Amino acid sequence: MAFGTIIAGIIGISNIMVFVVKERTKEIGIRKALGATPKSVISTILLESVFITTISGIIGMFIGIAILSSLGKKLEDFFITNPYIDMPVAIFATIVLIIFGGLAGYIPAKRAARIKPIVALRDE
Repeated sequence: MAFGTIIAGIIGISNIMVFVVKERTKEIGIRKALGATPKSVISTILLESVFITTISGIIGMFIGIAILSSLGKKLEDFFITNPYIDMPVAIFATIVLIIFGGLAGYIPAKRAARIKPIVALRDE
């Protein structure tokens, strides 16, 4: 379950970052025309990707822990007596999600760094 959730998160972040790059093509073109290096463009998009993943991962972790702890007594009918998750496991899963979210943002960032300024400024 956790592996599937992480894969879904990676795909979601990648799709969000592709959309962000597409919507900000003119901005990237202007930045490159003013002298921004490809490294600068990549680092900006990666920073945004990691930020989105971190905030979403932390909120999701706390919501998941809250739901799991609130279901405690209600699950005894299904022979689940003590549902819990170890905090180190939850934190490790969130860190893994953040790392892979950054990697998922790298592909759109690399594509954005290759955009030529004149092409980006003509884009509608």
